[in-house]
Amino acid sequence: MANRKLTRKEKFARQRTAVEKRKEERVQFTTNKKQRLLIGLLLAAIAFALYANTLRHGFLLDDSNAIIENHFVKQGIRGIPDLLVTDYRAGYWTAKGTLYRPLSLVMFAIEWELFPNNPFPGHLINVLLYALTAFLLFSLLCRLLSGVALIIPALITLLFITHPIHTEVVANIKSRDEILSFLFALGALHMVLDYNRNAKPASLAAAAGLYFLSLMSKESSITLIAAVPVMVYFFSNVPVRKNLIISVCFASGAVVYLVLRKFILGEISDIPDVLLIDNFLVAAKSVSEKTATAFMILGKYLYMLFVPHPLSIDYAYNQIPIVRWTDYRPIISLLVYVILAGIVIRRMKKKELWVFGIAFYLITISLYSNLVITIGSGFGERFLYVPSLGFSIAVIGLLEKLFPVRGGEGNLALLIRQNVWMVGTIAVVAGIFSVLTIHRNRAWSDHYTIYATDVRHAPNSARLHYWFANEIMKEKAMKAPSEALKMQLLDSAIAEYNRALAIYPDYADAFGQRGLAYYRKGEYDKAIADYQSAIDRKVGQWKVYNNLGVIYGERGDLDRAMKYFRLALKIDTRFPDPYKNLGSAYFMKGDYDAAIEEFNKALKYVSVDRMLEAELYQSLALCYEKKGDTATQRKYLQMAERILKKP
Repeated sequence: MANRKLTRKEKFARQRTAVEKRKEERVQFTTNKKQRLLIGLLLAAIAFALYANTLRHGFLLDDSNAIIENHFVKQGIRGIPDLLVTDYRAGYWTAKGTLYRPLSLVMFAIEWELFPNNPFPGHLINVLLYALTAFLLFSLLCRLLSGVALIIPALITLLFITHPIHTEVVANIKSRDEILSFLFALGALHMVLDYNRNAKPASLAAAAGLYFLSLMSKESSITLIAAVPVMVYFFSNVPVRKNLIISVCFASGAVVYLVLRKFILGEISDIPDVLLIDNFLVAAKSVSEKTATAFMILGKYLYMLFVPHPLSIDYAYNQIPIVRWTDYRPIISLLVYVILAGIVIRRMKKKELWVFGIAFYLITISLYSNLVITIGSGFGERFLYVPSLGFSIAVIGLLEKLFPVRGGEGNLALLIRQNVWMVGTIAVVAGIFSVLTIHRNRAWSDHYTIYATDVRHAPNSARLHYWFANEIMKEKAMKAPSEALKMQLLDSAIAEYNRALAIYPDYADAFGQRGLAYYRKGEYDKAIADYQSAIDRKVGQWKVYNNLGVIYGERGDLDRAMKYFRLALKIDTRFPDPYKNLGSAYFMKGDYDAAIEEFNKALKYVSVDRMLEAELYQSLALCYEKKGDTATQRKYLQMAERILKKP
């Protein structure tokens, strides 16, 4: 019976059944593909909508050193070669740095070339890239979790994109480096999955290349070297040898980056120590205090993933105080992290989704723990951008255990109805997160709003009081409609500087800016005392020396004034003000040739300040008038006039 030949009719029926089955599979594949595309686009639209209210915001915070005061960026496309061969902050200050992440700066230079001094394109690109991140993340999760209901990758992505902890990354143009780094990392992981499927070396090479670009965006993605083999282990059955090949591929991308970084930056042994105002852990008096505080910070990171409110742009000294192991907070945090690590070790063989989420979080947050290396910041919400994906995966994985998922890749509406409890729970959380995100974005509208908001959220941060004082003086006092109101606002700024100095008595920058406030109030003796206090504390701001020179110049002490103008230029030679002031001093001393030389130097560093540029041409005209060269005098007066007539 088993060897009976099939009749022609039976053969035809079997062939027809096979054809129909393949046709049904193709239809199902097409349907599932459309379904995934629809959900991916919907998630991208949600990501865009969440941050649409940032599109009209201005340049904020580190946008100054990354964009509007970065000499290389403001050269546009001409500045790109310099951006590629210098450290991250070389265009802003001359001190040697340790960061090499040129890709976002290259983008900023192109944007400046096309839209100079316009923040809208920067915000738009950030939001679009965040929307693309949502799409690629969902696509990656679908591939990792093939055979699992689409609702799982959809909910993970939804929880990730709505999390308010991302507001600093998306709303701040400078944080493009975070977005780009994660985006290229997602692309690299897609290529890993392609390699697992087709075993083509080209896919592996593409993965290494994309990972290299991720590191060129921000070096923090170095943790993927550990995360990728864990991901491959959890979500595939590839042999250890193949996983090792993938790991070597990622390591090779990292090696190329590190060699290039070493070539560009050179030796970094002479880099100045981390400042207390940048990382409060510097205040720890012992290894015990440092580790206790570091674990307390790790606990705060976990807490903020669950309770992301209130948020702050800054947690500088002394918002998070140094603690000892006698404090209960680092002990609880240590126990929690030990438990999390124990869960990963004990349950790793089961390859559960929530366990992978914990592992991914632990790996990616480790870089910011300050346990081994003291990094340039003690705590930052932006550091949770990538680790929050591990949080999202772990939460959805645990909910899946509570509410077992029904259905597969069928109709979305049906999937939601079949999993109403799980979807409803995440919908409520995502709804709350979305409201918090949109509300938080409003604080990012301008400097005054963000400082006034966050100085209440982090009242013990000396730097926040300092920033807030700067903004009161610059944007409120100096634009006040009356002299009386100006004096009142300057007093408010001085009060904020006093609060900053009460928290951190050796805050050199606060002394320098308070000196400027006293100068603008006409209290020159107090201004000189504050400037000197800043200098005694080795202030790194050229403006302090320049401003002190201005006071001595106004008092007629030209020699002392010129001394401080030259000291300002010793700190940084790329700002026009010290050259202009030095030129004015030479003019007052009757040395017109030296004055002309300094005014011309100042013109080299004027970018978008038309009034200053016109003033410099007028100053040159005066010099040539004194020299009796009326033709050259007229030329410079005409140049100044043309600039002032520009709309």
